[in-house]
Parts: sequence; C-alpha cells; structure tokens
Amino acid sequence: MKIGNLYDLESFERFFDAKTHDFADALSGTILARQLTHVNATIFEKKYPELAFVNSGITTDNSGGYAQIIQSLRLIEDGGFTQAGDASGNKGKISLHAEDSTIKVIEREAHSIWTDTEVKQADLQNINLPSRYVSAHNKIYLREVDQSGLVGLNGNTGLLNHAGFTSGSAGGAIATLTAQEAYDEIATLITDQWNGVNNTMEYMASVVVMPVTVSNVLSSLILNTAAGDKSVMAALQANFGTVTFMSSARAADVGGASATVAFSINQEAMVMRVPETLTIGEIIKVGSFDHKVDSKYRIAGLDVLENTAGRILTGL
Repeated sequence: MKIGNLYDLESFERFFDAKTHDFADALSGTILARQLTHVNATIFEKKYPELAFVNSGITTDNSGGYAQIIQSLRLIEDGGFTQAGDASGNKGKISLHAEDSTIKVIEREAHSIWTDTEVKQADLQNINLPSRYVSAHNKIYLREVDQSGLVGLNGNTGLLNHAGFTSGSAGGAIATLTAQEAYDEIATLITDQWNGVNNTMEYMASVVVMPVTVSNVLSSLILNTAAGDKSVMAALQANFGTVTFMSSARAADVGGASATVAFSINQEAMVMRVPETLTIGEIIKVGSFDHKVDSKYRIAGLDVLENTAGRILTGL
C-alpha cells in the first residue's frame, strides 16, 4: 500500500506546522522543530510486520469521497461467431453485460486531549507528547485497516472470511500433520486456486496468509527430500517462487476456526477501498490549559471483484 493512499499528508503537515503558531505560542516554545520533523519521519517509515494485509501489496483505491456506498462495475463479453454462409442465415451475436458489486462506507473518528502541564512534564523527559499522540492515532489506524482487510470491520468481510471465496477444510490441525502432509495442504491450496482461474495471471494467487502458529511450524518442520533437508516453508518458497508467504495473528480464529487464504493482489481481482484517508485535525484549545486534536478516516474495506481470485483453507 502506498503512503499517499493511506494518509491525508497535507493534514499532517498542517499539524506539524502548528508549532510556529497557536500551539507553540501557548506553550512558550516547548515543542522543538527538529523533534517534530523526526517524529513525522518515524510515523511514515516504521514497519509493522504483524500487519499482514497492510504489507501484502494490495492496491488501495481512494475514490468515493463522502459517498455512503461504492459500486464497482465490470464488463463481460458473451456470445460468439457462427460459420459464414450458414443456411439458417443466423449470424453469431456478441454482446456485453455488466456485473456490479457494492460495498458500504463507514466513517471512523478519534481524538486526544492533553494539558500544558503534561506537555511540559513530557518535554523534561525529551518526549514530544502531541506528536506521540498522533503516532498512536496512526498505529491504531493501521491496525484497523489491517483488521478490515483480513476479517472485515463493522459488518464488512475480509480476505479470511469472504463468502465468495471457495473454502475447504484441512486434513487436520498443523500440529497433527507430518511434514509432507503439511506441505501438501499449502501446496494444494495454491494449485487448486491456480487451477480454478485457469492460470489467468491477474487472478492467480500471489500471497498466502496463514496463522502465526502455522507459519512457525512450517518454518521449523523439516521436510526430507532427495535434494537435502529443508524446512517445509523453505520447500514451499522454492517451489512457488511467485508466492509470498505471510502470517497474521488474526488468522488463528476466524469464526471459530483458523483460516489460511491464498489470493491475488492484482487490482483486477480485488482492491482496498479507503475513500478518505487518515486526516489529522488542527490542534485546538478546549480550555485555558487543555488542547485537543481530532482524526478521522472513511473506509469501505476489501472490494473483491473476482471471487475465484481467493481460496480459503480452514482448520489448519
């Protein structure tokens, strides 16, 4: 996901520029420009390994603005040709029809309040308190985006529980399987998904997200092969070079069972809808010694355009 598709960067710039206006004046210059600049970079460069969906590479689409529902359209061609000179005089007919899908948009908001005493006390410890609050807004925002993409948010579904994906049950829990059986479960999930889309490049799974416990077992379980001893995960990575394997704690319990999903990140297959990115409000005074900042964003979640582009394995 690109930074510009997840944040209203101008609102962050306005927040940090506030140091030269109302806020810095009110607190006698306790916030240093170099501190703010440093924190700004930290917010946008820090990696979150546990955020499997955010780091999966799925395209984020920001269209929709303040609409309540986003509709996606796809054209499909039907029909075919007939033999020229057919005695019946019937010519082949080729037509187009449209498929559409809709997804509901929700708005999320939060705020933080602090006093000038808290800021000055934090400054004595070389802590930029307002910027730390904004960093906290950002972290929780990313967690919610990750949740929305994997399991859904406020009624929408995600990769791990999308009803349109074909779903099957594993032969047993990962702890009960041999190394070969564990390998076969993941390999079959991928090849079945590829077979289901007839190797259509745009729809072929390029990412597999699994529970953390499954990933750890696959990485430590040794698979004996003629080429030597390697872990199950290493064998999967070697044999499926176009697939990225990721783990998420959210996959451990999805409706009462674990879920592993193989899916395509191509924008023809699915996109993440975030009509209004995270926006940070201006610092405002809510009392003689109290200050406040608001944040908000609007999200619709995962919009699956092609149901065969994902496949789920439960109970591994």
